[in-house]
Amino acid sequence: MNQPIQKILIVGGGTAGWMTASYLTKALGNDVEISLIESDVVKKIGVGEATLPSLQQVFFNFLGIPEEEWMQQVNGSYKVGVKFVNWSQTPSPGRPDKSFYHIFGGMPTCEGIPLQQYWLRKHLAGETAGAMQYACYSEAALLDQKLSPVFCDRNPAMYYAWHFDAHLVAEYLTKWSTERGVNRIVDDVVEVALSPETGNIQSVLTKTGQQLTADLFIDCSGFRSLLLGKALSEPFIEMNDALLCDSAVATPVPHDDDQHGIEPYTSAIAMKHGWTWKTPMQGRFGTGYVYSSQSCSQDEATQEFQQLWNLDERQPLKHLKFRVGRTERAWVKNCVGIGLASSFLEPLESTGIYFIYATLYQLVKHWPSQALEPQLQKQFNRKVTWMFDDCRDFVQMHYFTTGREDTVFWQTNRYDLKKSDSIQEKLDLYKAGLPVGAVVSNSADYYSAFDFEFENFWSNSNYYCVLAGMGVYPDQSPPILEHNPQAVEKAEQIFADIRLRTNALAQQLPSTHQALQSLHQNHSFRAAA
Repeated sequence: MNQPIQKILIVGGGTAGWMTASYLTKALGNDVEISLIESDVVKKIGVGEATLPSLQQVFFNFLGIPEEEWMQQVNGSYKVGVKFVNWSQTPSPGRPDKSFYHIFGGMPTCEGIPLQQYWLRKHLAGETAGAMQYACYSEAALLDQKLSPVFCDRNPAMYYAWHFDAHLVAEYLTKWSTERGVNRIVDDVVEVALSPETGNIQSVLTKTGQQLTADLFIDCSGFRSLLLGKALSEPFIEMNDALLCDSAVATPVPHDDDQHGIEPYTSAIAMKHGWTWKTPMQGRFGTGYVYSSQSCSQDEATQEFQQLWNLDERQPLKHLKFRVGRTERAWVKNCVGIGLASSFLEPLESTGIYFIYATLYQLVKHWPSQALEPQLQKQFNRKVTWMFDDCRDFVQMHYFTTGREDTVFWQTNRYDLKKSDSIQEKLDLYKAGLPVGAVVSNSADYYSAFDFEFENFWSNSNYYCVLAGMGVYPDQSPPILEHNPQAVEKAEQIFADIRLRTNALAQQLPSTHQALQSLHQNHSFRAAA
């Protein structure tokens, strides 16, 4: 019988490192010795401040940490979706400012057909149907009013994710993990030794002279990719011909919540050479301009970013340069790359932290013995590769469906991007009025094996929201609707019910600011008791 894994070494801290340490500690219990080495010199990137709704279910519920507990520690706020500003050149019906929401959660259906198709039938017939997101969801109108997705008693009214301070998440999980036995080592890795017989990683040598060994090494060293990229020389597949942005300038900005409230959504604001994110939290919002260095200089991007928020020139700014793409494999020999060490996709749809816990879920699902079974590695790599490429397709789709062509950046995005066969097939399905979902060529058995909804996040409702917001619609509504007037009448009742629900919730829900204040007050009271 093969010996079980007994020692794990995680190289790198930050969000990826400490999410890995906590997840594996929970999954493996006390049978495995887990150590994490992190530098006190290397600056942490702090992957993302915006998340996806599966975070609580897949990660924090797995750890056994309730939402109200971790939110208290990380300046957490709510996120119901993404508001896209200045992307579309086609005003949505009823939205003259051309903004639109990508709303989380599934779209209602009527007799098995998404409600958007009934809306489209009315829209194509010239009937006044309003914007799709407002007709088919209650959330859009509520987001306009900055209302909370939960009541003050914590009962949810909408499907939602979170904004938070990624550095505080790392600090919180550091404490959580070390209290449960993770050995934290503060040092710098200066050398990686490989086995001459197998090519596996034998040990890492630190600046202070420690030689650290393990059965399995986890690379969480960020863009440096010390183990997977440098030591094991795993090829990196660059995708800068598919996604042009390769740089960012970022900073936190103070915010008066009492005066302006807190927005329960991320904003993605199209700029001349890319886009700017805004992730509201309590007392501030995180923001950054993601741009293409081929389109403008760092100084030009900085100036445009400062003008957007009217920033003082003395405001400290962080400048980032990143590679877009993924390693050919995330698991090589006895090393697994988590987070930026194996892949990076710009944060347009908040996939950074998602990649971390989704990869951890797959790792535990395919957990090996010391024999490092090849089939486990192969299946793990297939799933992680598909996950990244599927997200890349969804993000890329935002760029080439916009009508913008006012700068060279937007012209190139609209006409010259390299598109995968899979994204083209998805768009063809959408235009034909068919479900989009996932397209996995020659791998139907692999896709059907998926057993968590979060593994196929970018499904019909997500494509519907974004493409309709861009003014891109299916060529026609389903012809079967012309033979089913009862379904059309039933859909009208659903539209009416959505309007009633919207009006009722608008009267009942607290503002996001009020809900977060209530969360802090109630949790503090329970903790004191």
